[in-house]
Amino acid sequence: MNDSLRRLLSPSTIAVVGANESLGMSNNAVLQMLEAGRTVHLVNPNRDVLYGQPALASLGAVGPVDAVLSLVNAERSIEVVEEAARLGCGGVIVAAAGFVELGDGGASLQARLQAAAGDGLAVIGPNCSGFKNVPLGVNLFTGGRLDLVPGGVSVVSQSGFLVRSALAAAAQRQLGVAIAISSGNEAVCDLSDHLEVLVDDAGTTVICLVIEQIRRPQSFFAAVARARAVGKPVLALKLGRSDRARRIMQSHTGAIADASWVYDLAFREHGIIGAADIDELLDGAQLLAQLPAERRRPVRRIGMITTSGGVAALGTDLAEEEGADLPTLAELEPWVRERVPGDTVNPLDLTGFVMSRPEVMQELFARYAGAVDALVLAWWLGEGDEAWSTTLLEPFAVAAAAASVPFIVSPVESTAIGPWVAPWRSRGLVFTRGIRSTYRAVRALDSWGSFAARPLPAVAVQPGGPPPLIDTDAGRIVGFDDAMHLLLEVGIAVAPYVVVGADAGLPDVGGLGSRLVVKLAEVPHRTELGAVMLDVAPLDVAAAVDRLRGLAATAGVPGAVAVQGMVAGHGEAFAGLQGRTDLGPAVLLGLGGVLVEVARRVGGRLLPVDAATAGALVEEVAGAAVFASLRGQRPWEAGPLTEVVLGLGELWRRHGSWLGSVDINPLIVTDSGVMAVDALMVAGG
Repeated sequence: MNDSLRRLLSPSTIAVVGANESLGMSNNAVLQMLEAGRTVHLVNPNRDVLYGQPALASLGAVGPVDAVLSLVNAERSIEVVEEAARLGCGGVIVAAAGFVELGDGGASLQARLQAAAGDGLAVIGPNCSGFKNVPLGVNLFTGGRLDLVPGGVSVVSQSGFLVRSALAAAAQRQLGVAIAISSGNEAVCDLSDHLEVLVDDAGTTVICLVIEQIRRPQSFFAAVARARAVGKPVLALKLGRSDRARRIMQSHTGAIADASWVYDLAFREHGIIGAADIDELLDGAQLLAQLPAERRRPVRRIGMITTSGGVAALGTDLAEEEGADLPTLAELEPWVRERVPGDTVNPLDLTGFVMSRPEVMQELFARYAGAVDALVLAWWLGEGDEAWSTTLLEPFAVAAAAASVPFIVSPVESTAIGPWVAPWRSRGLVFTRGIRSTYRAVRALDSWGSFAARPLPAVAVQPGGPPPLIDTDAGRIVGFDDAMHLLLEVGIAVAPYVVVGADAGLPDVGGLGSRLVVKLAEVPHRTELGAVMLDVAPLDVAAAVDRLRGLAATAGVPGAVAVQGMVAGHGEAFAGLQGRTDLGPAVLLGLGGVLVEVARRVGGRLLPVDAATAGALVEEVAGAAVFASLRGQRPWEAGPLTEVVLGLGELWRRHGSWLGSVDINPLIVTDSGVMAVDALMVAGG
């Protein structure tokens, strides 16, 4: 299939079926190619002439072309795909909507489309905007005219609108584009296929993805690993990060984005540089695309040069907001102060008189380059600024030629960069679009240079069935007693307890301690129901059990009651397991109790996890650095929490064939370790 996709994306011969001069999508695709001198075969049985050339009655009259753009409706597009497969074409772009995004009726059409493509024909779409191959002048893109310069950035977007947004952002940055693909519903070729082809594309150096859902995680992440191995950064914007956004996206495309936080975990673990919006996506691509592979390295310390005190102050403010490190550079201060008056050394306001002494500026730039990981010059880069900007760009470029760190030039505001910067790039300068954008771009560069890949083999789960399950409004859950035993089996300690059946007499609870918790045992959300009683004395347990049984009868829930000893500790955490996500199983760890709102520390890892990975998660969530920032809190021992994370991984290995999710909340942190007092285990589909 990927050989056909390569042929489709780099075509020598092209046909447009349904070409029509009164159709905007047709004009968007056809006119730009005809103006560029590309030969395009136009198919429309209802026209004799189109765009000044003879129209053809059928695709068969053209022959086995490399690329077919279908602009006809959904039903007719299936016939086009069938005909293209018969003829031996490379592939088809199906622009029509009306497939799986419309529900069951559309899903049957999409299944027919897949069957028509068979095993050998590449199909992009349906419900897509097509693609551009900018170096080849191929514009099978229906989403509007964009004049782009060829370059190394390739884009794949599951949203047709957002691929155009990404291309417009690239144009604003004078950023060259290789291939841009709107993948649509991905009936045949999906994100993994496109990524595989771009990894092998000689003209692609940086890959940007706009993702609704990854349909084949193992293939996708294998392609990401190949991209890293050949030095091609992958950046991604994940859509549907809020519950409301996920509902909108589901109705729009038919793709269900489940547990978007898992995507964040996966991106970090596989070296994908995440972005929050289109601008951040292209900010990172802009810097990475301009730097050759050997100069992409971690960036911690940034130096900034300006010609305005106001810009210097703004640079400092934005650095704090974006988490960028502008060190004081105290070691340079004596030398700088002999030449430039002012209050700060970084950012440095050059002031007017220095600009008339290029030899001083050149030496100053060289000195700064030796003290930082990247040097930023805030300067003018808009249309018409070329003559004025040369004053500083010339000495900056001379110093860049002798330096090993990136020399970055950026306007203060996020304005369009003028095309005149191209010759300066050839002299070693790189350009970004605004101070905030620069900090984001440097963060992407640092992520690329700092990442160390962790291989993630599939988790082999043991076959088997669940213990008896209880139907609840949260799904089919494991009973309290069974859940506690499952935790114990994988080495997770639990607080002592007894379970009193709905009609059973009260057993001896004297061994549980003088302070007890009494709660309904088979209810998923006890607190909301008021089904938890704290600090109950042993003599009062019988009355508490009777009260909770009455509450269960009123609410129509099981009447079994758990009696448990209260556990004294100096902190609370929570841990969990999400088994049924787009990307596979993942463990979750967070600070609980009073620290939830104070610290907001939650992290996770995809399974499987080993001791080192589990330890890194604990350090991230509850390590010494975290507690150093929390007043009045005792640091926690890492070992017991690490064992909990490993225990959850083992729980999935043993029971992943039926288990959907696990929520251990709270985990009480004590001087002797951690102890689970509750666990909600829900069976998965």
